[in-house]
Amino acid sequence: MQRGIGLALTAVLALLLLTGMGELGGAPNGAIPETAVDIAAVITDRQGVKTAVNNFSMGGKTYLEGARGSARITVDFRQMVSLEFSEAKVGDEMPVRLTLREGDPLQLQVKKAAVFFGSTGYGTYQIRAHDIQRIEFPR
Repeated sequence: MQRGIGLALTAVLALLLLTGMGELGGAPNGAIPETAVDIAAVITDRQGVKTAVNNFSMGGKTYLEGARGSARITVDFRQMVSLEFSEAKVGDEMPVRLTLREGDPLQLQVKKAAVFFGSTGYGTYQIRAHDIQRIEFPR
């Protein structure tokens, strides 16, 4: 009788441990945040690898958020031609130069840990800001 109870408890414990071994929080594997607008982008990482994506976003948002002086600024990706990510990093932010479709270039400080998402023809794509060299937004 005790042996049967011991086996049952072992089986329940094993079931609990095995079902709890998935990822904790965040988007499921293979999923990207949904956006209201489909933004196309070509991302070049620090190794020089270029990847074309659709449904591009910064953490599910279709704008870049960063600091300019003491202010926080957001700029819609549709207003941009390209982004150049500097290798210089200050604290938890890094300088990013925005080339806009209209107007003068702009520089913002963007969080190094910010995550950019996209969808490729062969799967999902995600990359942190500190791993990016350049992003282009084709028309």
